[in-house]
Amino acid sequence: MNNPVLKRLISGLIGILLLFYIGNQIYNANYSSVKTETAIYATGQDTIQMTGTAIRKEQMIQQTVPGVLTYLLGEGGKVAKGGVVAEVYDSAKDATQQQQVERLQREIARLQSLSNPGDTYAANPELLTQQINRQLIETLTAVRNQNYGSLTQNRDTLLYVMNERQVVVGTLKDFSARIAQLQNQLSSITVSGGGTRMGQIKAPASGFFVGVVDGYESQYDYKSVLGLSVAQLQEKKKPTPLDGNVVGKVCEEFDWYFAAVVEPDDALKLKEGNRVSIDFPFAVGKPVPATVAKVNQPDKQAAAAVVLRCSNMDAGIASVRDATVQVQTGDYSGIMVSQKSIHFEKLVKEVTQEDKTVKKIEREVPGVYVMHGNSIEFVQVVPLFHSGSYVICKELDENAPEWNDLMTKTSIRLYDEVIIEGTDLYDGKVIK
Repeated sequence: MNNPVLKRLISGLIGILLLFYIGNQIYNANYSSVKTETAIYATGQDTIQMTGTAIRKEQMIQQTVPGVLTYLLGEGGKVAKGGVVAEVYDSAKDATQQQQVERLQREIARLQSLSNPGDTYAANPELLTQQINRQLIETLTAVRNQNYGSLTQNRDTLLYVMNERQVVVGTLKDFSARIAQLQNQLSSITVSGGGTRMGQIKAPASGFFVGVVDGYESQYDYKSVLGLSVAQLQEKKKPTPLDGNVVGKVCEEFDWYFAAVVEPDDALKLKEGNRVSIDFPFAVGKPVPATVAKVNQPDKQAAAAVVLRCSNMDAGIASVRDATVQVQTGDYSGIMVSQKSIHFEKLVKEVTQEDKTVKKIEREVPGVYVMHGNSIEFVQVVPLFHSGSYVICKELDENAPEWNDLMTKTSIRLYDEVIIEGTDLYDGKVIK
């Protein structure tokens, strides 16, 4: 270190570094680059994924007469107590022939009705065209929703209306030739002695008919479903061995339940009495409306046993037992900001009491920094809905109930320039 040249080089280098450091500090104190994003109006849906079990009040249907069954009801069909669910025939041939007889009788009756000039000739072709379109939509909807139980009825109604329009516009005069042909077919079956019925299977209770039996019908007590705990829902249930004479079941009550275990954060979104909708992705073509019947949670940090009540029933719903579903808990609309823009700041506010004294309130609140010209303002927000990347906040005005609780002068407004990136942000800072 006795070399004077080396000493001067080291001293110069230290001086340059010192000047660079001081300049950088001055620059950061007077200039801070920020990135902003415009606050826009948006809507969002809050959903919860849960895996649970469908619980219904179900009563088995027993086959009391031996033979081949022909069901008269489709999955999810309504039946009264004592109503006929199925007919029993001596053989498969007899059952098939009886089905043919009933099909031919229905078609003959429809064509004879079209041949009656009473109401048909007074029908309006335009109204019939509209009815055809509506019926076509219903038929396609049944196919899309896999509601095959109603598909036959939809098809028959569509064919009837289409034939009726042909009669009205004069394309067809009558169906006498077709009726004669069908009557000949019916006579040939009757002469052969087909369709001997051995008995009937009747419903033990009123409700919805379901042909699929899985052995879990009695695993949960329907009357005690609202008291189910997390431990009870997590218990591994085994199916009950089925009697060989069981040929279906009746869901006795209109109300059925879907019970599941959810995490503590998700349980907070489910308030008893609130309306929700359940999406069964592999069984039902559209969301099913439901009500939060019960949330059994020992404490706010523990998992909860959630019970949802539903009154809708169709073939798809009737087939559900265990399923992973999406539950929509609410629709939200408001001002959308980036999740990155949310900050929590501890603020102090002076509030004038009724006795004219001034009280200071200190509270940590969520908010965003917005640009006004070249200055920054921190404004409080009221979050409604969170996702991984954005937050929908409530749009407030002076008439909103939350307005008086604000710790800032105002809240987020539509089209505010919200800062999503920046350093050393504080209320009142000037950006040069």
